[in-house]
Amino acid sequence: MGLVGCGGGSSSGTLPTPTSVTITPNGNSVSVELGQTLQFTGTPLNNTRQQITSVPVTFLSSNPSVLTFVPSGAGLACAGSWNAFAQLCTAGSIGVTQVTAVANGVSSPVVTVYVHDHVDTITFQRFDPIFPPPPNGPCVTSALIPGVQIFRDYQAKAFSNGVDITNSVGSFTFSQVSGTVVTLTTSATELNNNNGGQITEVRATAGRPGITQIYASVGGVNSAPIPFETCLIQSIQLQVGSASTNTTFSLTKGGAGVVVTPTVFDRDTPPRELTMAQATPLLTWSSLSPANVTVSTSGAVTGRTVGGTAITASCIPPNCNVGSTDGLPPSQQPVFPSNVITGTVTGTSSTGTVYVTSTCNTGSGVVVEGCQPALLPVNTSTNIIGNRIILPSAPNSFMFNAQGSKGLLGSIQGLMVFTPSGAPNSTPLTQFNSAPGVLLAISNDGNSAIVADNVHTPNQVFLVNITTNAITPLLINGVTAAAFSPDGYKVFIAATDNITNPGNPSYHLFVYSSTQALQSVALSAPVKGISFYANGALAYLNGGAPSAITVYNVCDNTLAQTIPLPNQPADFQGALDGLHAIGLDSPNLDVLNPPNPPPGQAPTLLIPPPTGQTCPFSLATPVLDPVNLGQANFTPLKMIVTPDSSRAYIFAKDRGSVFVYNFGVNTVSAIALNNSPAPVSATLSSDGSQLYVGGTDGAVHALSTISSVDLQEITFPPNNDTNNNALCTNVPGNCLPDLIAFLP
Repeated sequence: MGLVGCGGGSSSGTLPTPTSVTITPNGNSVSVELGQTLQFTGTPLNNTRQQITSVPVTFLSSNPSVLTFVPSGAGLACAGSWNAFAQLCTAGSIGVTQVTAVANGVSSPVVTVYVHDHVDTITFQRFDPIFPPPPNGPCVTSALIPGVQIFRDYQAKAFSNGVDITNSVGSFTFSQVSGTVVTLTTSATELNNNNGGQITEVRATAGRPGITQIYASVGGVNSAPIPFETCLIQSIQLQVGSASTNTTFSLTKGGAGVVVTPTVFDRDTPPRELTMAQATPLLTWSSLSPANVTVSTSGAVTGRTVGGTAITASCIPPNCNVGSTDGLPPSQQPVFPSNVITGTVTGTSSTGTVYVTSTCNTGSGVVVEGCQPALLPVNTSTNIIGNRIILPSAPNSFMFNAQGSKGLLGSIQGLMVFTPSGAPNSTPLTQFNSAPGVLLAISNDGNSAIVADNVHTPNQVFLVNITTNAITPLLINGVTAAAFSPDGYKVFIAATDNITNPGNPSYHLFVYSSTQALQSVALSAPVKGISFYANGALAYLNGGAPSAITVYNVCDNTLAQTIPLPNQPADFQGALDGLHAIGLDSPNLDVLNPPNPPPGQAPTLLIPPPTGQTCPFSLATPVLDPVNLGQANFTPLKMIVTPDSSRAYIFAKDRGSVFVYNFGVNTVSAIALNNSPAPVSATLSSDGSQLYVGGTDGAVHALSTISSVDLQEITFPPNNDTNNNALCTNVPGNCLPDLIAFLP
């Protein structure tokens, strides 16, 4: 067959001779529909791969009844023939031709062109060319197990008016939405792709656990997408050392650490175990008290300060279980937490810094207009007040992130972010005026905060990234509580909406995630607070139903359990050990303990889902042990549970002592405040050895939890412009130290 071509010039001995000529489109083959045009480009190159612009390029078609070029069209091909004016392309014959670009006698690689009828449908389906089909499981495992396929093969076919025209359309192109979930290849020897001559089959190999879509294309037409799942992770079991029963550790401060190792199974049928090298990088590791213990992305645990913590691991998008799973049933939802590893760091406790400020309340409970508050550091080894930092507005809330890198103060003028270790002469404090309100929570990784504004119209809640300064506003009326899940994947937000329908409030739980749409769950009662089960599988809502704790699954936001209580607690928290929870319900504590386990089993509150199911979880029916504080009825202020889950400190607005509940022996003791002032604020050091309590006497009381003694009262001078140790200025009388926080 002769080659028929088109102009662009003829070769000449005076023109340079290229070393090579490239052609596009290139590859094994291209396809074009009858009567349509296709643009080719040829590029002459010298020996340094630079383009030679002075050499004309001619395009040749081996079968002019199938494909022709316009002599002056610079590579414009017609799937048929041109009219006399080279303006109209008329369909010719179905067939195959080879196209070459030629420049001064040097030819490009050959491109095979398939000219075909119009493609109106592409079928794309699984098939097994050689291997017997494996069991039709729900997904493709990525576990590297001998004899277990980690791929599936698929075949594409093209149709025109119901007629199979696959042989005439050339090679299909195969694509995927996520290249991390699946990789595609057409070169596997088992595929019937004619050594690349015509590609109609593809092998999809499992990658990172997740869900994506793959599809086939040819002639400008796409097939319907096929869902592809690299089996989602469904269980994570952590252990210390070689024994699966070893779920605790003890470190010496400054000594060698330990490594927590994961055993990870996917949801294949049967579940398959991923190798350590596969599993570890997928997980999001969390220390629930990072001030005491840190954990690396490989599970290496290091003691930072004396105290306790819990270690967990989760599989969360986008690093693990990639892709949207909103359409999956609850049993396949994407967040699958591990068991809880608890640990302690022993050694000598160290001193630190506690920061004190005021809401500008002088005792009347009303913020004084024109008040200028200050943030004052107190050295806990000497209890000497350091240099103050003037705050731009009166704070209403104050917390440090667990890493101690930022202090956050909410205010109606905007969130204030304080950097305690700022460089000399730097500005240690900035204010986000676009995030006004009360600071409700800080994420465990220390990077994000939740601020609720129930004052301005409309009400809003702000998710503030204090690392990037990005602010995400959500229009939610009447937010009452919020908390981040331990791994930071979800934010639970409770609200009492009395604005939409005044006089008839509605109660809702809102669930926010960066990878899913905002969810709303109707409740039957208001919520005072939110805390999480240690591994993040469940969220405790202090409310949601009358006189009850409602427990929700984090994976699918469904109700797991309702725990009735004698009264609605003023405060409720889950302990980091995953075994206990405690509510502050004057005159009692409502202590929830795990039920007695069967012989040979460890006590637990969390009931894993059945084998092969990943969600929902549920709680065992906890044992309610009321503990009377011996104080008759009192007005609760707050409660602090230690990171090692050994004690809870209870503060009342009308009692001059701090009450201490010991989980291990189920007893209550008290630490009296000198001169018996009522507490207005309190904070506990990371190691649990020091309590600093702000009182109605205007002083901060330094307490030792070891000796149970009020060691010293730290007083603040009168409020005047010349006194650097004043809590605030421009007010009559002294401001109360009603906001206080330890620097971790």
